[in-house]
Amino acid sequence: MRIGYFDCYAGAAGDMILASLFHAGLDEAAFTKEIAKLGIKGLKIDVKATSRKSVGARSFTFTHASNASAGTYRDIVKLIEGGSLSPAVKERSLAAFDLLAEAESGIHCVSKDDVHFHELGSVDTVVDIVGSFIGLELLGIDEVVCSPISLGTGSVKCAHGILPVPAPATLKILEGLPVRGTGVERELTTPTGAVILRTCAARFGPVPQMTVEAIGYGAGTGELEEMANVIRFVVGESAEYERDAIIHLETNIDDMNPQLFSHVYSELFAIGALDVWLANVVMKKGRPGFVLSVLCSRESVSAVADCVFAETTTSGLRMHEVGRLKLERKFMEVETKYGKVKVKVFALPSGEKRVPEYEDCLHLAESLGVPVREVIEETKNALGKSEGPSS
Repeated sequence: MRIGYFDCYAGAAGDMILASLFHAGLDEAAFTKEIAKLGIKGLKIDVKATSRKSVGARSFTFTHASNASAGTYRDIVKLIEGGSLSPAVKERSLAAFDLLAEAESGIHCVSKDDVHFHELGSVDTVVDIVGSFIGLELLGIDEVVCSPISLGTGSVKCAHGILPVPAPATLKILEGLPVRGTGVERELTTPTGAVILRTCAARFGPVPQMTVEAIGYGAGTGELEEMANVIRFVVGESAEYERDAIIHLETNIDDMNPQLFSHVYSELFAIGALDVWLANVVMKKGRPGFVLSVLCSRESVSAVADCVFAETTTSGLRMHEVGRLKLERKFMEVETKYGKVKVKVFALPSGEKRVPEYEDCLHLAESLGVPVREVIEETKNALGKSEGPSS
């Protein structure tokens, strides 16, 4: 899955978002062809290389032949619905302006249909919002994740007069989302930037686990004294499974009483071995033997080696690092007619896999004098009736 991550440490505005998409690889020709479907006369985009605090970035501006403003919510809906945009872009664009209208209507105590966007209804805002969704689609972004959004302070002059920063519309749009203050006396996040991110982001938080493929920086207007005035857009392929590295130790043994291996197992698990197993092999001179294998963390290598050398007849160990893919795991308890059973819940891309904990089932079976397979089956039946894992 292709992920796009917006790092909004210096806030977000519509032109900044679009500029970051171009810097991350958005094709100008393909974008121009799609944005032309809005039917705005004489629309010409201009993407330039620039920098903020010596950070290389892109800026985005455009010109058009019409002096008209989209004006009202109804005008904007008509404009978007009348274009031949893709269904996904059209749906997101309409949702974004609906959210803007809801925010403005609540602040100014008018019905949504009567909202006049003033500067938010300009062609510039329409291009920024619709263009951002076009850009995400052209880049093939399957999921958008966003950082907490930085806010400035002070005041801003708009059609309604002097308003506090963040502007009331911005704050309303961001209601319920993580934000952070910066102390910068400037409007860092605009209503346009806020509504784009709120509409397209599936979640807000830290950078998700992924393999980074491209990075784009979108420049804001002018320099900031406190920080680089850019939004960062990171594109990557999702790492669907957790990855780590562990150590595999193994040795061949052909001169040891097999009864002792049970004790070796217990000792190895007691000092933190992740897994232990034996494999039957035929060794040199045709003698039957075993390969003892142990998985452990790097930190446990010395303790595992000490244990193997002390408890077995071997005099040497082979060692190599192996990579691991791991499913995210959590636990839940399910109530059965035999009692509570712990269940392991694994997260798969296609859903959840639930596995009864064998030791719990065994303990119940022994204490009640019933076959363990019956406890396991009863647990599976109870899982089928449960609503889902506990949080």
